[in-house]
Amino acid sequence: MLPIQSVMTLKPTTIGPDAKIWEAANLMLDRRISGLPVVNGEGHLLGVISESDFLCRGELHAENRHGLWRALFASRESLAGEYAKAFGQNVEEVMSSPAITAEPGTPIAAAAELMAENNIKRLPVVEDGKLVGIVTRSDIMSAFVRELARHSAAKADADIKNALEAELARHNWGDAAVIKVAGGVVTLEGKVLHEREKAALRVAAENVTGVKRVDDRIELVAPLDMPVPPPGFYL
Repeated sequence: MLPIQSVMTLKPTTIGPDAKIWEAANLMLDRRISGLPVVNGEGHLLGVISESDFLCRGELHAENRHGLWRALFASRESLAGEYAKAFGQNVEEVMSSPAITAEPGTPIAAAAELMAENNIKRLPVVEDGKLVGIVTRSDIMSAFVRELARHSAAKADADIKNALEAELARHNWGDAAVIKVAGGVVTLEGKVLHEREKAALRVAAENVTGVKRVDDRIELVAPLDMPVPPPGFYL
């Protein structure tokens, strides 16, 4: 499986920690994205602000309502953090930090598992602490679809080659061809003595299910001259 650097978006849209949350919301709506990496002036990733961070806003009257047991046993730090997240006005106060990240060389499958385990839609890609790209669920899906298509195509080519070889094995003229299959296109190579052999090989390939085209490279060669019999030789 390829690394995520092969599918990530370079230079993703970001926002600074001192920006207002309404600026982040407007930017997300304008770009039609579900989250923003938060970076400082040097490009270091500080956190991520996403749609879910706006769901607990006090303005929406959806701030976290603590039950009795949570109010009794939750730490002062966690309760204060939740309050700041619900009513904070700067991105730094609302963002999720530290962000879940991956490195450019992380395999796509590992990145997909990381996103699924943490229920996140966007995975920042960092190198030496700096943001270098971002991977979304749609990037992961596209990569898997391409990989499945590649495997399916390879299997289809192998099935065509096996079917053609089986057909040619049934005939004493069928051993003259070297068969190659790529993308449903059959390439026939080799040498035959007669035009009818060449035509039969091509027809056999054309009749295999799944073949899109036959590239006939079979060479027609003349038989070698018969040797002159020695003197006194009689048939």
